[in-house]
Amino acid sequence: MGKTLVYFLLAAILGVGVYFFVLRNNEDLYQEAEANFTIRDTASVGKIFLVQNNGESILLERGVANVWMVNKKYPAMPVQILNILTCLKMQTAHAPVGEKEHDRVIKLLAGLSTKVEVYNREGQKIRSFYIAGQGANYHGSYMILEHAQQPYLVEIVGFQGYLTPRYTTDLNDWRSREVFHAVPDTIKSISVQYPSEMLNSFTINNTGASPQVEYDPQLKAIFTQMNMPRVKSYLDFFKEINAESYLNGIEGMDSTIRKSKLRCTMTLTKKSGLATTLDIYWIDINKYRKDLSDQTASDSTKRPMNVDRLYAVNQTSHDTILIQARTFEPLFRRSYEFYQAEVAEAPQQKPQAKPSPKPPYRY
Repeated sequence: MGKTLVYFLLAAILGVGVYFFVLRNNEDLYQEAEANFTIRDTASVGKIFLVQNNGESILLERGVANVWMVNKKYPAMPVQILNILTCLKMQTAHAPVGEKEHDRVIKLLAGLSTKVEVYNREGQKIRSFYIAGQGANYHGSYMILEHAQQPYLVEIVGFQGYLTPRYTTDLNDWRSREVFHAVPDTIKSISVQYPSEMLNSFTINNTGASPQVEYDPQLKAIFTQMNMPRVKSYLDFFKEINAESYLNGIEGMDSTIRKSKLRCTMTLTKKSGLATTLDIYWIDINKYRKDLSDQTASDSTKRPMNVDRLYAVNQTSHDTILIQARTFEPLFRRSYEFYQAEVAEAPQQKPQAKPSPKPPYRY
């Protein structure tokens, strides 16, 4: 009888041990697997697919030389790609959603979420999850892995904010805002035409041994000696010119552009044959703030203009964009400026030292 009791107690202890050290560990492993939202090796990521319940989607693909493309058509904005890869690398499950919030969060993820599918460079799916909403005080977002049961509040440690915007499906958030990207050796010609200032219009041809500026014949008797350093410096301005944002799809924008005053038409043609043409328009002051009057108009038609931003229509890509004047101002040159001699700076004279005061008389 005593031996039987001992055996019974040993079996009970062994059973409890098996539960805690085997079954319980398996349960922890299962929970850990359902909370695995992190991809440490983002260099292995080759494709990211984002899709909302309404069907709006974004496909990001890593191309040649790590250049990412959006929807197989547009170059992606590098900073946005960096943001989403950083998010995938650093996002971690903060805590499972509690029982009181569970049903609400599940409904949120089922109805207003974005599904995120991540593939490696070989095309194999390595992660798939849903994301929606934000936690208390906009801290973290709710996520659930595909086929999992438990949603989690996921955050980036040290980051105060929610992660949902990192997974936007708005095309304009992902497209590169690059307008011009050309080094001088790749440029064939640049044309800047001012419809209300034709004497200031010009074309630079860069196909010969040195660039040449074409301008209005009326000015050739006045300006004859080209300032080559200025011409070469101007060609260098086109290395990286970006728009501020896209205005595609905004209701009434076509009508607004038609009513706007055309400032100039700018065309850059590369030696490869690729050309980019921009029609650039003034923005009336009622859109932003008053800074400038339209000095080219008659007194009866003068109207306040914005000098901070302008509209532009890219005739090559058929995009309507918003551009910053400070970015484009170096491109708005006038023909005569390429024939002006540099003004020598007057040598600065050293200030004359004040005479030392005479020492006081000593008696």
